[in-house]
Amino acid sequence: MSKFSIEENLLNAARNGDNDAMNELVTTLAPTVESIAAAYVGRSPLTHGDLIQEGMIGLLSSVYGYSSSGGAEFYTYSVKCISNRIMSAVRNQLRNKHTPLNSYVLIDSIDLADGQANPQSVFEMQERMSIIHQKIKTELTDLERDVLKLHISGHNYSSIAEILSVNAKTVDNALQRARKKLKEK
Repeated sequence: MSKFSIEENLLNAARNGDNDAMNELVTTLAPTVESIAAAYVGRSPLTHGDLIQEGMIGLLSSVYGYSSSGGAEFYTYSVKCISNRIMSAVRNQLRNKHTPLNSYVLIDSIDLADGQANPQSVFEMQERMSIIHQKIKTELTDLERDVLKLHISGHNYSSIAEILSVNAKTVDNALQRARKKLKEK
């Protein structure tokens, strides 16, 4: 399968919790994530590992946020989501108001070998994505899961509240609980 022709059924399977489908998407798009992240190494205060992590979050966002009715191919949409997530993280890192939040712990660096993803790095990314995906399925309530998916898709609190027919405070509380549950080891 070419990275430019990701099938709709693979994408739908990944959205519906098929770990093999999600792993195939991550494997296919890992070199793209690494390539985009590499463009920011040395130009941002984030480490290469942090840029990769942000890119993978962008990839996850693209899986859940993509709609073929938009007219773009999934690959094009995912590249835009990955780039936007990395640029947003860099901008947030550079803001002075986030200084206390920006003291971070270094994550294991992911190496590039001739522009290709290191097999160990791909495996580690797949494992991280699998753990996050499993936690989303098993540890979050339906409301928390719905709020998280909409938030990752780019909706703000008020639009999420309107879509789910709840108030904005409920959305905020659900999102905070989801973040806390996903951070726990």
